[in-house]
Parts: sequence; C-alpha cells; structure tokens
Amino acid sequence: MALNFMTITFKSRVIGNSFEMYCIPSVKLGIMSLMMVVIAACNSFGPDGLRATHPLYNEAIVGSLNEQFVQNLVRLHYRDPVFFLDVASVTASLKLDMSAGLDQSEIGFGPNGGTDFMKYSLGTAYTTAPTLSYVPLQGEGFVKSLLSPISIEALFTLTGSGWSSHRLFGLCVERINSLENAPIASGPTPNFPPDQDRQFNRLLQLLEEVVNEELIIPRIDPTTKEPQIQIKSSPEHREAIREIKQLLGLNQTLEVYRVSSDFLQLRPDTLSIRTRPMMSILFYLSQHVDSPNAHKQQGLVTVTRNRDGSEFDWGTTAGGKIFHIQQSERRPDMAFVAIPYRDHWFYLADNDLESKSTFMLVAQLFRLQAGAAKSTGPTLTIPVR
Repeated sequence: MALNFMTITFKSRVIGNSFEMYCIPSVKLGIMSLMMVVIAACNSFGPDGLRATHPLYNEAIVGSLNEQFVQNLVRLHYRDPVFFLDVASVTASLKLDMSAGLDQSEIGFGPNGGTDFMKYSLGTAYTTAPTLSYVPLQGEGFVKSLLSPISIEALFTLTGSGWSSHRLFGLCVERINSLENAPIASGPTPNFPPDQDRQFNRLLQLLEEVVNEELIIPRIDPTTKEPQIQIKSSPEHREAIREIKQLLGLNQTLEVYRVSSDFLQLRPDTLSIRTRPMMSILFYLSQHVDSPNAHKQQGLVTVTRNRDGSEFDWGTTAGGKIFHIQQSERRPDMAFVAIPYRDHWFYLADNDLESKSTFMLVAQLFRLQAGAAKSTGPTLTIPVR
C-alpha cells in the first residue's frame, strides 16, 4: 500500500539576480511546522509501523485458524478428508520513501517584466512487503499425536487451570469405571444412537455442583508418582459426594483413590479412566453439526436414527450439550466463526457461549496434543503484493 504524494505551491518574484518570496510569515511558519512533522514521522516510523500492522496480522491469523478448525469439523461430518495448515512465520519489511522538488516557470505580463511561479513539492511513500510461510501438519509424528489418548495428567492440568470438570469430562472422557460417554461417537457418524447413559450425565451434574468447593482434588502419590484423586466430604455436600462414589462403584469409606486406565478389573479403590484421542474428540464434536435437509435426502451425511425411525438429537449427549455448529443458506449476521461449504454457511453463533468455550478448550487441546509434533512436510512461502 502507498500514500499519495503531497504538493505545496508558493508564489514568488525574481527581480534582477535576487530572489524574493511572497510568502507571508504564517505560511513560512507552516512550512517549518510541516518539515518538523515530517522529521518526527521519520523518527517514529518503526514503532508506528509495528502498532499499525501487529494487531492486523494477529487478527488475521487467529481468524484463519478458527475458520480452518470449523471447516475440518464440517468435513468430518460429511466424511471428507481433513487437513491442517499452520502459519509458520510472518515477516514484513517496512519502507518509507521521501522526496522534495523545486520547479520554476515564468509567466509574462508585458514588455518590461514578468512574474515567476515557484512550485515546491514534498512527497512521502509508505510501503510494506509481507511474506507468509505455511507448514502442513502431517507425517507420522502428527498422526500419532492425533490418535493418542489425552493423558490423564493433561486432563488434571487443565482442570487445575480453571476449566470445569463438567466440560473436560463431557468432552475428553469416553469411559470412567462402568459409566460410558457415547463411545460410538468417537468415529464417523453411526447409523444408530449411542446408549443414553443417564448415569454419566448425572455424574457430570454432580461434579458441577461440587466443583467450586475443592472437594475433588487431583494429586500425585509422593511415593509411587502415580496420579490419584482425593474425594473429600462436607456436611453441605455429603449426599452429592455419596452419590458420586455410588455411581462410580467406589468404596464409600475411602477418601483417596488410585487412577489408572486399566478396565480389565474394576476395583472399589480405583478410578479407571479412558480418555479420547484428539481425533476422536473432533469426531465427537462433528456429530452436532446441522445439515441441510437436501443434503440428508441426497445421502451426503449419515442421519442417526432411533429405533422407531425418528432422527436422533445429538444435542442430548454430553458433548452435544456444550458444542453446536449451525447452518444457513446465507452468511449469518451473528457469527463468531463462519465458513462456506457445499453451497451453505456453517457457523458458531456469537452468542452461543457454551460452544465458544468448548471451541477454546479444543484449540488448547489441539496445541497441547498435536502442536509438539514436528512437521516433515514442505514449507509454502507466499510473498504478498
């Protein structure tokens, strides 16, 4: 981008060999002020360029990555291949060009003399030359990171960082002891609905009730270095804690329980937790994507149906309650993220705070799980003109 040149013209008269300007003092003062402004602009060009470009690049990168994430979720819903492209680097060179000129032209008014007009010009041009580098996220390391279950330690870390156990367990946990959280939703959309485990939903409800009381605390055994869960009790929440232990089949008299991923033998002193891999989390979220009726009739998406033939509502699952991608024929006005796909618009509503919170959590999980994998693919560098 460039700024147009500015031209300033003053009137003067030449008498013999002398030069006399017709500039009044205020005009001369204006010239001096203008030169001072130009000098100051040169001194602050670098910092001002940073202030002008940094927020714009930040906003553009965040927006494009959000759109890519939603696009891949919609692709999974339609069973189309997904692909992730990361922004590796952004470099931008800033350049400021300045020029000044003086032009004289004579206009005669009679045989005895003439009048000269002196034209003074001062110009500035500001240009940027950004270069963007993209890296495809692919290769063995990246695929393994997507297919590896979220670690229990990472789950505890996110819980301690402020994320609610209701959201984390509802999204990341596929099974805890004998309670299941829609395991068939961890892949492509099934023809039949998952078994509605009301007990798992009840467990999430109870966890939400006691989450702010610091009664359920993840910890590490100081001797074995194994993860543990401490479940305290209190007079106010005694019944809720009792029901949580009952749902999980835990010994009511204990307060500290082992944590493992072994389901071969359930024990009353152990919490067995199976977490979802990142790819399964993405599949789980893709189930609650609205589809146009025409696409359902054309067989472009799988319609999950109940035993009586009615369409199953994925919004009733633990994951569907906290995430929803809607669709419309036209670009929506109130959208946090919106992408065009198959002649329709798919979007997260800007006032759907539950979905936006889950979206932020999934973005953190993706960076935590897949961001450390080194890409072996080529880097695509694009100079922007």
